[in-house]
Amino acid sequence: MDLPKAEQAIVNGIYAAVAWLLLDLGFMFKEHGGQMLNVFISRPELAIGAIIAIACIVGLFYKSRFAAILIFLFFLLPLILRAVQGTFPSDMLLLFSFILLYFFLNAILGAFSYHHLKKE
Repeated sequence: MDLPKAEQAIVNGIYAAVAWLLLDLGFMFKEHGGQMLNVFISRPELAIGAIIAIACIVGLFYKSRFAAILIFLFFLLPLILRAVQGTFPSDMLLLFSFILLYFFLNAILGAFSYHHLKKE
């Protein structure tokens, strides 16, 4: 992977992370409506998750390898846990999840390639 492709992979990872965050917040808004702030207060793990996702997006702007790995794991682990529990999402949501995983994995590869190429 050359430098422009590495940078583009990171940018695509940023787009994927923003899409994922907006989708999650959209589902939460659809479910709870105007009570979303109360849900964040009563369940702080949701607020912490959103803050971590935003921090990873900012980290990807700075081409952070740690942020790329963290956003990939942060997205993958709940999917694995749901699969182990036997609760699979709909086909479209599963397809969307695989597309996001592809972009997150490319962001990891792009971040490592970027830093490797910048060092040389």
